[in-house]
Amino acid sequence: MTKISDIHTLQESAEVECKLAGGRDGRGAVPNDMWESYCAFANTSGGIILLGIKEKKGHFTVEGISKPDPLLKNIWDTVNNPNKVSINLLSESDIKVEEIDGKSIIRIQVPRASREHRPVYLNGNPLSGTYLRRYETDQKCLPLAVKQMIAEQEEVRDNRILENFTLDDIDPESLRIYRQMFLAAKPQHPFLEKSDQEFLRSIRAWRKDRTTNTEGLTLAGLVMFGTWEAIQDVLPIFALDYQEKDDSSHRWIDRIYTDGSWSGNAFDFYRKVYRKLIADLKVGFTLNDGQRQDTSPAHEAIREALVNTLSHADFNTDSNILIEKHPDFIGFRNPGLMRVPVQEAIAGGNSQCRNPAIHQMFLNIGLSEKAGSGIPKIYSNCRSQNWQPPHLYEKNELEQTLLELRMVNIVSEELHQRLTDVFGESYRKLSELKRTILITAMTESWFNHERICSLTSEHTREVTLALSQLVSTGYLESAGHHKGKIYHLKGIEVPTPDNDAGKSITFVASPSAAQLSLFEQGGPELSEEVPDLTPDLLWKELKQIASPISLLTGRKSRIEVEQAIIALCSKATPHCLKLADFAELLSMKADTLRKNYLSKMVKNQQLFLAYPTTPNHPEQGYTIQKVLDKK
Repeated sequence: MTKISDIHTLQESAEVECKLAGGRDGRGAVPNDMWESYCAFANTSGGIILLGIKEKKGHFTVEGISKPDPLLKNIWDTVNNPNKVSINLLSESDIKVEEIDGKSIIRIQVPRASREHRPVYLNGNPLSGTYLRRYETDQKCLPLAVKQMIAEQEEVRDNRILENFTLDDIDPESLRIYRQMFLAAKPQHPFLEKSDQEFLRSIRAWRKDRTTNTEGLTLAGLVMFGTWEAIQDVLPIFALDYQEKDDSSHRWIDRIYTDGSWSGNAFDFYRKVYRKLIADLKVGFTLNDGQRQDTSPAHEAIREALVNTLSHADFNTDSNILIEKHPDFIGFRNPGLMRVPVQEAIAGGNSQCRNPAIHQMFLNIGLSEKAGSGIPKIYSNCRSQNWQPPHLYEKNELEQTLLELRMVNIVSEELHQRLTDVFGESYRKLSELKRTILITAMTESWFNHERICSLTSEHTREVTLALSQLVSTGYLESAGHHKGKIYHLKGIEVPTPDNDAGKSITFVASPSAAQLSLFEQGGPELSEEVPDLTPDLLWKELKQIASPISLLTGRKSRIEVEQAIIALCSKATPHCLKLADFAELLSMKADTLRKNYLSKMVKNQQLFLAYPTTPNHPEQGYTIQKVLDKK
């Protein structure tokens, strides 16, 4: 039975929509905007619609529906009317009448639509009737995003024949090395006896359309083996990016990027990047049939993750493939959402690869698992290495899929014992998800809902319920509201502008105009012998760090601006920088910085707020480390 406390909890996850459904006469009616929520949930991750509940500024009141049967009939009539709703995704078990405080409400569980059925839209027009769920609202989908959904209905995306492209558009060295690797993997295979063109045809890099008799290089062949010039002609925004980062400075220390200095194709990118990713892995001495093995489950997990990123990418979007290597984790980002739900992909067996020809090309040379088993293999290999579970998730608003391999051993027994000492033996009886949350609370002091979602593959709704239950049972405390809500152990004071923890926060002080003039005229030299710079000297160093961006005319690179912001915060530590400071240092508009950079960097945990529970405070500060004070 649904409880009002459950509704309050689910509201935080943006996966529930409450409608009063009172009608003009107060006897109940299905509101027209309910169908916008139906489409929005169907086109994102699914959700729950509750009729008979009034919501105002986060406060819920159960009004109930006196006669639910007419509303139920109206719902079924409408959802089965193709002139109103493009498809009915509901079964009888998805619509229920439930009781709360003696009053009837209608609960509608909207499932996520499959790739073949997206977009789900209203009134017969996908361009004007498609909606997406963004945070707690239903937003009309832009025409470009609608067209991307329609394109995704195609089962295969990489078999398109590229007219007027020939073998001259193939990088000969890439193809030569691939054929060598094919020979090593399958020395007796008949494909090896064929010419280059026939070999490419055999591996689906070259194709003939039997209906039109058109033949030529496929998109898969171009992406895997093409020259940089040819790839740009077809995919002008195509980009592959590898960055190795030093977490102490947040700057990349090694990078491979499609800058025109090499072929720029996916096969060469794989070879270059894989060597970088495994460079630090230790391989124990093991034998297999008398032969020493030079790989490990860790190698296999990284290899499969890299291949998975390349073979599932949507190369027709504005986003790019990004691989990030950090000291303790590797992140893989590809454009395009999952074609199956995340939990289904982890379970395995149902493969809907966006680029099956590219995947098969890697499979041909022994660099990938068979369809439907790649993600489960990654998870099982990480378990065998005693690593923390991988994190596979989607960013719906950016149309991106991300996979993070956390190369850190599962929490030690010592930390489990510390938690047992704090909470008693009841800690050991908690679910794995709840123990993960408490471990995070012990090691990170405060965190939000999104942080926990980044550490587990549990559904966001399960994370929301677990957090709420840990608060209600006294394990955690919370502060803030809705998207600004954070959680922490008792005894931790989270900074606000009015409490002691907040008042202890220091901010960078910008010098006066007269002092800046003194610097420009050749003021005091900086000295490495002064560990704590005076405010004036610190500001001068910040100006030097920002100068490559502030002096740049024209369009500024997003990556370079973000790196400059992180570098400024690193130099300013332990002080915080304000929005106005960034604007002055970088010579950029404050509104642009806030909307396009700072907010997103906070969301991605690249930056932290000085006052996490009041994100819109006018004196808000930004830092690269959490600010806190233990009572």
